[in-house]
Amino acid sequence: MKLIIGLGNPGKKYSSTRHNVGWRAVDILAGDAPWKESKKFNALLAELNLGGEKIMLAKPQTFMNKSGQAVQALASWYKVPLANILIIHDDLDLLAGTARLRAEGGSGGHNGLASIIESLATEKVSRLKIGIAEKQAGQQSVPAEVFVLQPPSSRAEAKIKKSLAEAPEIVRKWLA
Repeated sequence: MKLIIGLGNPGKKYSSTRHNVGWRAVDILAGDAPWKESKKFNALLAELNLGGEKIMLAKPQTFMNKSGQAVQALASWYKVPLANILIIHDDLDLLAGTARLRAEGGSGGHNGLASIIESLATEKVSRLKIGIAEKQAGQQSVPAEVFVLQPPSSRAEAKIKKSLAEAPEIVRKWLA
């Protein structure tokens, strides 16, 4: 089994923010697969098969900075090895329209990823980063914690949608 987690914040207030691109990506991956609420894991879950591989998609229902709780609980319960976990999240250091797959690394200041690294006690977890920066990467005019909780401009949104449309192919490459 592979576990793919999209990071975001619960609630209608956050649904269109930059910080929720991870949720948007797993929604695309889920397609018509139904999402089911799991109180046990404090997450929304969807199951599907991609290329003959059983995939569990998850959207933690904790706020971003507590994402590791749901990830650790799911990985432990289903006995998913670290090599079979992919985190999809927004990245302020990448321009909108950019996506980058990494096998491991630090949090880069991303609180959701930091929570996961702490909960799993390792930086060796794959991640698909979706760029959200609108001008020079990482050089927004407001503090990062404000910027990520705002909707992107219409121009950046068009670029983010392009990256999200590429996510299924990137995930297929990761699965291979």
